[in-house]
Amino acid sequence: MTVDIKDILDRKLINLELKATNKNEVIEALAKMLSEKGTISDLETFIKDVYLREGEGITGLGNNVAIPHGKSEGVRIPSVAIGRTENYIDWESYDDKPVRLFFLFAVPDGNEGAEDHLRLLSQVAAKLADDDILTRLKEIRNEDSFINILLSS
Repeated sequence: MTVDIKDILDRKLINLELKATNKNEVIEALAKMLSEKGTISDLETFIKDVYLREGEGITGLGNNVAIPHGKSEGVRIPSVAIGRTENYIDWESYDDKPVRLFFLFAVPDGNEGAEDHLRLLSQVAAKLADDDILTRLKEIRNEDSFINILLSS
């Protein structure tokens, strides 16, 4: 079954007032949201796999956005937790600027997970490349509106 971004967006997995002051707190808070929702089965394994991926290369896209992610045996179903902080967080990014909008993707390990992983990342990256959409996502205060903007064409 093909997974699309519209299939995994969940207002309960969006925190537009994320209280985090560093990269570790961001990853742990978003991963905990996924665990509480039940989309990941092993929080510790998933977080370890996210850090393994972080060690492979930059996940900060630029424009104050990062897309940390992990393919992991600790993931039950593909999902994404989204967080936005009030303050900027130091994060390795292509424009060397800090980040305040985070999309933590979780996909199961394996071939199907890899395909879902690439599809979901590319769908979100395409939306975030639109300056108008990105500006609105950085300012919107309501989770449902956030989803609507992200899914707009």
